[in-house]
Amino acid sequence: MKKEDFRRLKLSKRYKLVQEQGTYLAKRIHGGFLIHLYDFHGYYVEVWKPAGINLIQWIEVVNRDEILDSYLQDFDIGS
Repeated sequence: MKKEDFRRLKLSKRYKLVQEQGTYLAKRIHGGFLIHLYDFHGYYVEVWKPAGINLIQWIEVVNRDEILDSYLQDFDIGS
């Protein structure tokens, strides 16, 4: 599925597809949100949930390397 097609889908459909076809990679916390990162059809997708609430706020395709870099701090890449 192309990024453009994914972006046009309703939130509930995007979530279902990411859950069924995506590969979970990592999580981060930002501004009161718990954000989950998935690999989905060759690109990255973030699922945003307010911390402490089981509610999907939004789902977005990652379009900046700086966002991906924010996940690296949680990885221990030994020498």
